[in-house]
Order: sequence, then structure tokens, then C-alpha cells
Amino acid sequence: MNIRRIRLLTGSILFSYLTTHLLNHALGLFSLEAMEAGRIWFLALWRNPVGTTAFYGSLLTHFGLALWAIYQRHHLRMPLWEGLQLLLGLCIPPLLAVHFVGTRLAYEWYGVEDVYAKTVLALWHNTPVLGVRQSLLIAIAWTHGCIGLFFSLRLRPWFSRYRIWLFAAALLLPVLALLGFVQAGRQVEFSIARNPAWIEQLKQATNAAAIGDGADLVWVHDAIIVGFWSCLALVLIARVIRQIAARRSLIRISYPDGRKVHVPR
Repeated sequence: MNIRRIRLLTGSILFSYLTTHLLNHALGLFSLEAMEAGRIWFLALWRNPVGTTAFYGSLLTHFGLALWAIYQRHHLRMPLWEGLQLLLGLCIPPLLAVHFVGTRLAYEWYGVEDVYAKTVLALWHNTPVLGVRQSLLIAIAWTHGCIGLFFSLRLRPWFSRYRIWLFAAALLLPVLALLGFVQAGRQVEFSIARNPAWIEQLKQATNAAAIGDGADLVWVHDAIIVGFWSCLALVLIARVIRQIAARRSLIRISYPDGRKVHVPR
């Protein structure tokens, strides 16, 4: 299996994860209870050994292939769509770190249940800035995935027949997901207004009090950010070293018309 196919496979797995996540968010248009019912199926699909391995393996592999693509290029001049996709892809890991640490890692280490009521409370009521940040993450990840799939599928014989429907779905799904989040946020505000003790009851029910000050979770988040920037910096440094080494091995080619060019050996 070549790199192109591995990139398409891992990207498809990540896009499938994001699609099911957005569908789950869209259930918020009905109620928080509907979101939670959908979450049961979402976790059954992705929070098991096979789903976990597929998702996180694809995430790390896709990121590694992006770094390899940056290193492998002879120059960083590229078409607008390719540059946009690469830039959006590199924005995802730093934005995703908070969500990963606050949900999956908190669940694995402390048994904190990341139910939708708790997540919406944190992102809508407690820290709206994080809510905006997560919404931005959704938009970035979805756009990155759509660009990748478009350029992977556009030459398939069937694509032209379904192009308009795929475009409509790509446009509509994230909008419905964000509207579902907004509706869920309004329901959380209503629950707090009706029952001031609702927040404490939710914390107890989800075992949120077990986190304590969460210093170790903050450390993991910071380590992810440092690791991301370190990997990117190492790739760029490796490119510079490769270019310096290539210049030392240039050869000169002379043409009959008098032109002379220098190229790598």
C-alpha cells in the first residue's frame, strides 16, 4: 500500500469519525436526551479497542504523513487549495488537544463521564470562549476533510452524478451540528434557571469532582502542544539541512546555446 492510499484510508476513517460526531451533535435540535441517546451508539462504535485503535492510529499516521509531505517537497510553493488543506490540517492538533484531554483522557484516568450535558455546560455556560474554539475546530476539520475527499474522488466516474448532493450534505451537516449545540446550550441554561443545584448534581453524577485541580491533565495538554510544534520545527530544520546538502552536490549543465544551469546530482 503506497503513501497516497494510506493517506486516503486514514483520512476516510477520521472523516467518518467526524461525520458521526456531527450527526450526534445535530440531535441537539431535538433535546439533550436525544444527543445522549445518540452518544451511546457513537461510543459503541468508536470507544472500543477496534474503534479506538482505528481512530487514534489514523490520527497519528495522518499527521505523520503531513509532516513527511512537508519534508519531501522540493519547495513550499503549491496550489491554493493544497496550501489551504495543509494549513487547516496543521491547525487541528493544537485545537484538538483541549477536547481530547477534557473528554477521553479524563474518562480514562478518572472515570469522568463526558455526557453531553456536562460538555455543553462547560462550553456554553462556563467557558464560552472554549465553545467558540471547538466550533472553529469543527469548521476547520470538516473543511480540511472535504477538500481531501473532493480531490481524491473527483475523477471517479460516479462523482459528477452525485456532486451536488454531496456538496449539499457537506454544507448542511456542520450547520445542523452547530445549531444542535446552540439548542442544547439553551436547554442547559433552562435547567440551571429552573434548578440552581442542577450543576452540582451533574458534577456528582458524572464523577467530575474526581479530577481535583487537573494539573496532570494540563501537563498532558501542554506536552501535546510542545510535541506538535517540536515535530513541525524538526521537519522544517530537516528541510533546511537537506537543501544545504543538495547545494553542495550541484552539477553544472551547459547547453549549446550558451545557457548554464545548476541542478542536484
